[in-house]
Amino acid sequence: MLSPSQGVLTFVKGVSNRLPGSSPTQALLVGALVGFLAYVLTRKRYRLPPGPWAWPLVGNLSLTRDDQEAFYVKLRRLAVERYGPVITVHLGTVRCVTLNSVEVITEALVHKGADFAGRPYQHSLHEMTDGCKNVAFADYGPGWKLRRKLALQAIRHYMRGAQMENAVHEVVAVTADKMLAEPGAFDPKGYTSLLMFRILDSILFGQTKPRDCPPLEQVMDVFDQFAKESEERFLEDVVPLVRFCPTPRFRRAMKVMDQFIDYIRKNIEEHRKSFSPDNIRDLTDSILLAQIEAARADGKETMEQFSDSHVVQTIFDILAAGIDTSRTTLHWALLFLAGHPKVQTRMQAEIDAATGPRLPQLADKPNLPYCEATLYEVMRLSPVAPTSLPHNTMCDTTVGGYDVPKNTLVLVNLWAAMHDPGKWEQPEEFKPERFLDAEGQLSAKQESWMPFSTGRRSCIGESVVKPELVLILACLLKTLSVSLAPGQEYRVTTRFVSLFLNPPLPYSIAVTPRNK
Repeated sequence: MLSPSQGVLTFVKGVSNRLPGSSPTQALLVGALVGFLAYVLTRKRYRLPPGPWAWPLVGNLSLTRDDQEAFYVKLRRLAVERYGPVITVHLGTVRCVTLNSVEVITEALVHKGADFAGRPYQHSLHEMTDGCKNVAFADYGPGWKLRRKLALQAIRHYMRGAQMENAVHEVVAVTADKMLAEPGAFDPKGYTSLLMFRILDSILFGQTKPRDCPPLEQVMDVFDQFAKESEERFLEDVVPLVRFCPTPRFRRAMKVMDQFIDYIRKNIEEHRKSFSPDNIRDLTDSILLAQIEAARADGKETMEQFSDSHVVQTIFDILAAGIDTSRTTLHWALLFLAGHPKVQTRMQAEIDAATGPRLPQLADKPNLPYCEATLYEVMRLSPVAPTSLPHNTMCDTTVGGYDVPKNTLVLVNLWAAMHDPGKWEQPEEFKPERFLDAEGQLSAKQESWMPFSTGRRSCIGESVVKPELVLILACLLKTLSVSLAPGQEYRVTTRFVSLFLNPPLPYSIAVTPRNK
């Protein structure tokens, strides 16, 4: 009985004896054959997750087609009907493992967090973020850990002040007046976008503005141009040779990104000129303080990992991600409130009981459980980033009983976890009370509620966004009531613009003042 290795050698000798030609030719062919057979016999075998058959080159890109069912909905249907919660799909030539239940998401991102904490390389993001020097898209490692730690430290320091509350009061009052001045029904998207940008700009930069900074409306237009150019995947991310001669769309996106980064850089430079550790005016000051304190404690190594360029990119992270996620959440919230007047009325009664004649404050949050529950239900039903940002495996690992090789792209279907009928009663219904206990107070956070993702790469802005949006909604509803435009049917439909963003289709509302 021959062993596998002996069998291979016997087979190779037999082939070599039959090969025509000179001895060097035989040696070359035999060597190639031996190498190939050795690779086949010794390569590591993986038990990969199942998935639909993939076409050559294009893979399963048809799943991402904009039709009657969004990509993340299709994934959950495939999970339930055929493959189970861990599914392999091919996005073009890239193999991608998708996680479609809270159990496998928790296993991967919490219990095996370091294994799944990487970010895949993407040329466009690398170029736009100065080599991924931000927090959101940087790969997992010591530098990323330090930057995330310092960013969270700055956010905690900032949240002790009253700057956010003052910014919300000022901006919401102006926005509400403009909305009430509309002669009829209108699309609120422009208002929610500018409202969130003004608030975030104030949170980050306060009133300190370089004299040559453009008006905020102009900066917002630049950001919207970039968002539009980036809706579809860049060819440069798919075909490396194209990077040597970039497409017009890529060049346009880089140009508007440079303008947006320049706005941030000028604000930071102005802050450095007037910075005082005894007078932290806004979140940028908090980040600069974190940089200075870390440099004093750890010296040169910290400065290399949290340089001035890293500071710019970290602030870009907070501003850009905060605008897109918060304005989209607020846009969804106004649609849900306009379509559910009873929910709106209950929120307003709670707000009035907690605040009397004054505007709501952050300190009122414990007395606004139904308002907070409503926000949580908006985020559950229509998460802004339904598949989160993509992950990348740092090593060979496993999830759900399957092997996941190193450097595998992983998409986390947060939408599926938050629409699982085994975890949520009537998951397609808008029911804020599902987050309240028998006494009408917020119940403990449910494991499958994860609009900010979970684990090591969860959103660093969660501690700011949740109280900020509760306060914004409370201030708006203190001032006005919203309803659907006359004759408009209430419908919850996603405008599927990319794998990672979930805005509603355009809709119109009417607003009326509240006589308090």
